[in-house]
Amino acid sequence: MSNEAKGIILAIASGASFGLIPLFTIPVINMGMGYSSIIFYRFLFGSLTMLAMMLWRQQSLRLTWSDAWRISILSVIYIVCAATLFASYKYISSGISTSLIYTNPIWCALIGLLFLNERLSWKLALTIAMAFLGVVMLSGVFTGSNVYTAFGLMLGLCSGIGYGIYLVVLPRLRLKKMPSIKFTFYIFFIALLLLLPCSYIFEDGIESIPNAECWMHLALVGLLPTAFSNICVTMALRLIDTTVVAVLGAFEPLTAMVIGILVLHEPFDAFTIMGGALVIASVTILTLSSKKKSENAKTNDEMGKNGNMTE
Repeated sequence: MSNEAKGIILAIASGASFGLIPLFTIPVINMGMGYSSIIFYRFLFGSLTMLAMMLWRQQSLRLTWSDAWRISILSVIYIVCAATLFASYKYISSGISTSLIYTNPIWCALIGLLFLNERLSWKLALTIAMAFLGVVMLSGVFTGSNVYTAFGLMLGLCSGIGYGIYLVVLPRLRLKKMPSIKFTFYIFFIALLLLLPCSYIFEDGIESIPNAECWMHLALVGLLPTAFSNICVTMALRLIDTTVVAVLGAFEPLTAMVIGILVLHEPFDAFTIMGGALVIASVTILTLSSKKKSENAKTNDEMGKNGNMTE
């Protein structure tokens, strides 16, 4: 099997495994466990998996204070993304919620447009319009769904916006280069430490796991859509182009929608399918457009360098 084929399989596995989040979290939510406790255990099992891999590879656990406070910023954003996602499950289907997370490239582009002096292109305008129409279709406006959908939609969008902010902030924090597994471990580990006081502010602290079924669901949400998904995407990025990995991330909302309909028996209609398709299409167009723009800029830069050398 070629490296490209391996990379594609790994990218699909990463997206599909991330789409399994509702399969493991919704049953725990239905058991009555609070959001901060679910997030805590998700990061706990995920960080333990990452720690085991680091020890197996004999990687250093050393972290400077400078890197620690920068990672703390990312951990706070990650917590907000997870909390708004889980909370949205109460009001809208898990497939819709996950589709809204997938809008993060749109928010990255909008942040660049509003705050980083980037220009508005017709492709960006088109993708924003497509994503907006897709979100409207997912909202249930055309089908007269219950009034709580609007609040759930807002929570889902907040999760997508938060992840967009995460992607914009990450390269600007100037973190020292470190292995991806070590970086992800500290994102989760610092999030654990931050969740402890937050759980007493917003809820009644971290709850104990009540039964074996709950143990299984929490362990699986920490292993598959957390540790396994991050490991797969890291390996995929070493084998294939970043843009291909981003586009194959469409398996994330697709998996969540299939799980929601077939396993969790969530309602769906033609507008839900069309709305989800519009969101996925808009992100794909934007991603491919960004790749072309980056390649053109690189080509122009190389031509400029060559011109200077000949002079």
